[in-house]
Amino acid sequence: MPPHLSELHGAATHLAVVAIPLYAVIMGLRRYGRGGATLVTVEPWVLGAAVVGVAASGLTGLLVWGQAQQQLRGHAFRNGTVHFWLGIALALVVVGTAALRYRPLRTGGTTAVGTALAAVAVLAFAMVAVQGYVGGRMTYEHGVGVEAGGQFAQTARGAGALNLALVAGMSPVKAGAQAFSTTGLGCAACHGDHAQGARGPGLGGGRELDAFRRVHAHGLFPPSVVTDKDFAAINAFLRTQPRVRGGD
Repeated sequence: MPPHLSELHGAATHLAVVAIPLYAVIMGLRRYGRGGATLVTVEPWVLGAAVVGVAASGLTGLLVWGQAQQQLRGHAFRNGTVHFWLGIALALVVVGTAALRYRPLRTGGTTAVGTALAAVAVLAFAMVAVQGYVGGRMTYEHGVGVEAGGQFAQTARGAGALNLALVAGMSPVKAGAQAFSTTGLGCAACHGDHAQGARGPGLGGGRELDAFRRVHAHGLFPPSVVTDKDFAAINAFLRTQPRVRGGD
């Protein structure tokens, strides 16, 4: 399966995320006379990597901007706006740093320019941290960049199918069994087809709602999608399965 544009954006962003903080560290060390000739040699290469990383992440970010506009509703769209303009500002700062660095190379350089470069590098470092935080919220809270919703999409489809089955009059045990399967909510992928345990613990004999929420409320099965009623149906199926010793 070919990579999605959002995946390319993530890959490109990591180059900038590594290079910019590293450049800030190098300039800080050079500012205080540390590192010697090695850092003098490495520094322009790291700055070049930062410029390439910012350019690549900016280009791929523009390509996925439309996806963010479609997925962020209401006030949540502010995250996208902040992330976008921080990216623009960061690109200007990094390009400006490169220009400032190139000028003293031609004129011999000054201590003042070195101090300015160190300060700007620290500013860029801070901007990377803030933009990364905002971008993380867009992905982890709102699913931006998750192609087709990923496994969260299966949760939504599985919960919808479970609700339809219950409304149609299917017994909670049968509806819960379908939801538990790998093609339903996908619980069996971790806990085994018969809740006997696999990567996850055995669930035969049933579980309490609080235990389910404690593990999954902030993961694949949030309460807003998998309701208490949904869990009750799944648990009805679990109670029909033998308890596995050591499954807790």
